Amino acid sequence: MSDYPFERTNTVYPAGTLLQVRAYGFIRHYGIATGYGTVIHSSARFGRVEETDMQDFSNGNKVFPISGQANIDGAELVARARLRKGQRYNALFNNCQHFVTWVIEGKSRSEQLGPLDARRLSRE
Repeated sequence: MSDYPFERTNTVYPAGTLLQVRAYGFIRHYGIATGYGTVIHSSARFGRVEETDMQDFSNGNKVFPISGQANIDGAELVARARLRKGQRYNALFNNCQHFVTWVIEGKSRSEQLGPLDARRLSRE
């Protein structure tokens, strides 16, 4: 097996591509592709924002790129995502969707949580 993440994956997404996988059938997990075969994501499994290879991000599930989400250059999105590496995961305050919306829009929120989004509740 190769030491380079881009050699261990079949698809290398351009830097800044928003990626999604379905976990447990209905929960979606999000991350930001780096352009080198790795993904930066906030993970309950790792307990923090990590940069991992595609296999660790997807946990064997199919990866779906989501287009048209940002008006910011992909390299800039990756740089912003890397600023959050090591940030602790919290399902109500700092989950994967909070992370990617902060990277893309500068605001943390989670549509999946809907009215239970603790960040939304704390600001009302």
